[in-house]
Amino acid sequence: MKINRLLRILICFFLVISAVQLQAQDILKGKDLSTLKVDQLTDADIAKLKAQLSSSNVSIEQAEQMALAKGMSAAEFAKLKARLGGQSANNSSVTGKLKSGQNKTIEKQNNSSDTLDTEKYNEKKARSLINPLIFGAELYTTMSPSFEPNLKLATPLNYIIGPDDELLVTVYGIQEYTGELLVSDEGNINIPNVGQIRIAGLTIEAATQKLKTVMGNSVYPFLKSGGAKLSVTLNKIRSIKVTVIGANRPANYTLSSLATVFNALYVAGGPSEFGSFREIELVRNNKIERKVDLYRMLLKGDQSDNVGLKDNDIIRIPAYRKRVELQGQVKRPGIFEVLPGETFQQILEFASGFTDTAYTAIVKAFQNSDRERRVKDILAKDYGTYLPESGDVFVVSRILNRFQNRVKINGAVSRPDVYELTDGLTVGELIRKADGLKEDAYTGRAQVIRLQEDLTKSILSFDVRKALQGIQEHNLLLKREDEILISSILDLRDSFKVTIQGEIRFPGQYDYVENLTLRDIILQAGGFTDAAYRSIEIARLIKRDSIAATDNRASSIINAEIDGDLSVNGFPSVVIMPYDVITVRRKAGYVVPESVIVSGQVQYPGPYALSNRNERVSDLLKRSGGYTPDANPAGAYIKRRFTDEEKRKKDAAIAIQKSISNRDTAALRNLDEQKRADYIQVPLDLNAIMNSPGSIQDLVLRTNDELVIPKFDGQVKISGAVLLEAQIPFKEKISLREYISSAGGYSSDAWKKNTYIVYANGKAATSKNFLFFRFYPKVLPGSEIVVPKKPLKKGLNAAEILGFTTGLASLAAIVVTVIK
Repeated sequence: MKINRLLRILICFFLVISAVQLQAQDILKGKDLSTLKVDQLTDADIAKLKAQLSSSNVSIEQAEQMALAKGMSAAEFAKLKARLGGQSANNSSVTGKLKSGQNKTIEKQNNSSDTLDTEKYNEKKARSLINPLIFGAELYTTMSPSFEPNLKLATPLNYIIGPDDELLVTVYGIQEYTGELLVSDEGNINIPNVGQIRIAGLTIEAATQKLKTVMGNSVYPFLKSGGAKLSVTLNKIRSIKVTVIGANRPANYTLSSLATVFNALYVAGGPSEFGSFREIELVRNNKIERKVDLYRMLLKGDQSDNVGLKDNDIIRIPAYRKRVELQGQVKRPGIFEVLPGETFQQILEFASGFTDTAYTAIVKAFQNSDRERRVKDILAKDYGTYLPESGDVFVVSRILNRFQNRVKINGAVSRPDVYELTDGLTVGELIRKADGLKEDAYTGRAQVIRLQEDLTKSILSFDVRKALQGIQEHNLLLKREDEILISSILDLRDSFKVTIQGEIRFPGQYDYVENLTLRDIILQAGGFTDAAYRSIEIARLIKRDSIAATDNRASSIINAEIDGDLSVNGFPSVVIMPYDVITVRRKAGYVVPESVIVSGQVQYPGPYALSNRNERVSDLLKRSGGYTPDANPAGAYIKRRFTDEEKRKKDAAIAIQKSISNRDTAALRNLDEQKRADYIQVPLDLNAIMNSPGSIQDLVLRTNDELVIPKFDGQVKISGAVLLEAQIPFKEKISLREYISSAGGYSSDAWKKNTYIVYANGKAATSKNFLFFRFYPKVLPGSEIVVPKKPLKKGLNAAEILGFTTGLASLAAIVVTVIK
C-alpha cells in the first residue's frame, strides 16, 4: 500500500512539472494561463520563451495583452517581464562591451554618459579588485562597468573616419542638400549627382574640405563662391575591437570609435595585482605606439596619455618592475611603483609629503636581502639621492611628545602659561614675561621645579623680590622644562566661615571677613523674619592648647540683643569671630494658624482653622453645623496624615514584616499598598463623643486632619473566599453566617475561623471562640464581611529535607552512644 501511494505521488509530481514546461514552451498558443507560475520556470524555459517571441515577431507589450487575455495575472506577468529582461542582460556580450546594433553602429541620439550604471553601482558596495593599498587601485572596483562614452558631443574635428561610420552631410544657403551617408567597407561615400568619394582615414576637418572641393566642382558650384555652406557631422559612430592584456578582466572588447585608452582600462578593470600602472603599452600595427603612465593623471590630472583608440589596437599591461611601500606619518600611505632613476624624494611626492607630526630627520627603510631582512636609516639630506629597491618598506615615525625649549610659570602671576626658553632666561625675566606678579602674590619664597637628567624632579627655592631686583643668588638661570610656582597669600591662610541659623531669611554659612559685626552678618543673611525675637545667641570657638579633665566646655556663649535696627548709627554691634554660630530665637507663642478639613455629610463642609491647640472632634462638629439627614455617624473617621517621624517608623516596620513574609506574595502586595498610603484612618464613635465632650474618645485634632462623615449606606458587602462576592441590603436580626449564605457560602479555600467585619468607620472585629462555642461580631449597615483564604502549605525543599534527615541521623547517633 505504501509503495502504491508513493508511485501515485511521483506520477502526479511529474505531470505537474510537464504541464509547467509545456506552458513555458507554448505560452502564446495556450488557452488558459491562469495556473502558470513564473517562479517555477527555469532559465532554459525563459530562453525558449524569448526565442519564441523573437521568431513570432511579438513585442513584450503585445505578449502582455495576450497573456492577460488568457487569464495570466498582472503580478505573474511582471515577474515574467523582469526575468525576460534579466535573461537579455545575461546573454549580452563580454562585460563592459558597448551596446551596439546588428550593423555595429551606435546611435548618437542615446542618453548614455561615460559613467557606471548608478543603479547597479548602488546595489552593493564596490571594493577594489586588487590590494587597496596599491596607489591607483581605487579607480578599478568589483562593480562590472557598462561604460559608454558620451555621444551628445560636438563632432571632434580630429576624429578619423572609417568604415561603418554614418555621416550627415548638409548643404545650406542658395543650394540645399541633406544626406545620411554610410562609409562603405572600401572607405567611400556615394553622393547623388556627384559620385563616390573616398574619405576613410581622413579627419572630419579634412573630409569636410575634400567634400567641399569635389562637390563645388560638380553640381554645387555655390560652395566655391560662398553662396552655400557645407556641414559634415557624425550621425552614427562605428564600433572598434580593442584587446586588453594583463588586466583584471582581460578580453577582446567592442568599444565606440570615440573610446580612449583610459576608457578601455576602466572597462577591463585596470591592471591586475602584479600589473604595472606606469608602463602600460598601446600596441598598434604590431608596434608600441605609446607608453602610458597612469601616475601622470593620478598626481597631476595630466591626460596626455589618454589617446584615442583605433580598430584592432592592443593594450598590454606588463608586470611591474619595482614597488615600494610607504607607511606612517605621510599624507597618503600606500604601495607605489617606482621607475628606474626615481629617488625616495619622488616617492614622498607620490604620497603628498609628510604629515604635520612626522619625524622628518630620518626615515627607516626595511629591505630584503638574499637571505634575510635588514634596516637602513635614510637621512633627510639623502632623500634626493637614495634609489629605492623593490620590496622596500619605508616607515615615517611621529615626532616625540616633548618640547626642546619649554618653561612654565604658574600661580600668582598675571599670565600663567607656557613660554619659550631663550638663552640666558632667568626667573625675573620670565615673571616679567608673564606680566608681573598679582597683588596677592607671596614674595617671600617661591620654587622652581626642575627635571633632572634621570627624569626625577628637584626643587630650588628663591626670594621673589630679590629675583626681580636682579640679585644673582635668587635670580636663577632657567633650564628646559623648569616650572616656577609662585604662591598666593590667600592659599596660605585658612578660609574661615560663620554660621547663622534660626529666624533669618537665608540661614547658612557665610565667608568671614575682617571687622565683621553681628549687624553685618544679619544683613548678608537677608534680615530677620517676622517671627524673630530680639534675643540672639552667639556660640564662639574656645581656643586652647589642651583640655583639662574638668573642662567640659564646647563653646563660649555670648548673648546679644538687636531691636531690628541694622543701620550704622544704631547701638554698637558685637564683633563676629571665625567659626561663630549665630542663632536668632523665635518669639514665644508665635504660631501660624493651622487648619483641618470637614468633609461628607455635615451642614458646612470645608476647611477650618483651629481656634486653640486643644480643639477636639466635638468642637469641630459643632462649628460645622452638625449632621445632614442622610449622614451615618457610626461610619465617621479621621484621615490623619503621617508626620515625617511616623512615616520613618512605618517604613521600618514594613521592611521588617517584608523580611518575615518574603515568600507570601499576597502579604507582600498588602505591605506595598500600606507603604504607598500617606495617611492612617482613625475610627470614631461619634455617639460617645457627643454624649461626653472632652472625654478620651474625643480626640484632639492635629494639623491637616480631615473629619469624614460618610453617607448612610444600607448595604452589607461580602468579599473574599465566598462563592460569589455580593452586596446585600442590611436586615435586622440576621447573623453573619446568614449573610455569607446569601453570597453562596464559603469557598473550598475559606479560612472560616478568621472571618472578620470591617465597619464603615474602618474599625474591624473578628469571631471569637469559647469552649465549643463560636461568637460572631454584630453586622451593621455599611460594613464589609471579609472571609480570608487559607495560606498555601508548601512542602519542604530538598535542602530542608536534607537538613532534617541529617539532624535525625545525628540525634539517633547520640542516643545510640548514650545507650552504649
